[in-house]
Amino acid sequence: MSSIPKTQKAYILTQGVEKLSLEDRPVPELKPGEVLLRVRASGLCHSDLHILDGSISLSSLCSLPASPILGHEIAGEIVAHGPNVDPDLFPTNQLYSVFGPNPCGLCSECRYGRDNLCLSPTRLIHGLGHPGGFEQYTAVNIRNLVKVPEGISPEVAAVTSDAVLTPYHALKKVYLTGLSRVLIIGLGGIGINAVQIAKAFGAHVTAFDLKESSRELARKFSADVVLDSLTVKEASHDYDVVVDVVGIQSSFEIALKQVKTYGSIVLIGLGSPVLNFFTTPLCLKETHILGTFWGTSQEQIEVFDLVKKGKIKPQVEVGKFEDLNEFFQKLKHGQIKSRVVITQTD
Repeated sequence: MSSIPKTQKAYILTQGVEKLSLEDRPVPELKPGEVLLRVRASGLCHSDLHILDGSISLSSLCSLPASPILGHEIAGEIVAHGPNVDPDLFPTNQLYSVFGPNPCGLCSECRYGRDNLCLSPTRLIHGLGHPGGFEQYTAVNIRNLVKVPEGISPEVAAVTSDAVLTPYHALKKVYLTGLSRVLIIGLGGIGINAVQIAKAFGAHVTAFDLKESSRELARKFSADVVLDSLTVKEASHDYDVVVDVVGIQSSFEIALKQVKTYGSIVLIGLGSPVLNFFTTPLCLKETHILGTFWGTSQEQIEVFDLVKKGKIKPQVEVGKFEDLNEFFQKLKHGQIKSRVVITQTD
């Protein structure tokens, strides 16, 4: 590790402050089974914004003391190997993404293949408890490394680990077919990937967003219908599946009205911590409301295969590591069309 510095630059979260501070921090020391990644790209997510503004607390995501370093969409290259890690199996010239949920691999949910729902009380999610990608070097257990196929850039690899994985996992839960009619509410970084995934599954897709730039992307990716207006009064009760990527009261009410009898609402967005609904119409229609969290490590491999084959083309806006706070402000004020990624160079 002679070429690796002892200190690095990292963005630090301070409770009550809506701006991350760039500070010098020690480069992580590696535990058995860990490697050190030189972070090449890290995505910015709306959940990070919710943490910055205090609407989501890190303490609600983990019971242990949380790291102040955010960033849960990570891609990088190995620069050092910890004890018990074979460098031949994990070479330094390979690009890896990080499986963010950081599961234990031993609990019942992990053994069932639902490692995104790991039950370990000591689990810390990368960038949401465990130190994340808003630093120059980050320690990763080898069980959380997902090899990035050749030809996929670090920027695309980073967003694929969440902004593609999350809607893929969500839509797999509802078993889409060529006869499925899907409404997607919100066409940002996750929503526009949801459009592509639903189309890859063969579904008929209606896409809705208030921003013309987002609607134009939906048209580009072959959404069958693109809407600029959709209110509760315009309810059609026509959709087998409604994907709410916004997650505020108004979007959820639209979803409740638009979904057909025995249909499913998949809630991805976390725009509001509380949503209200009337129970009688929900029960009379036997509406399914599904929560969804990220995706499994196997699904992360699957989405990389879809990206490599061109079935999904993640939309990425790239910024520099030193401009992270500026891009958070742009994200906050709706000035990002898709998913923004900060990159680092030597």
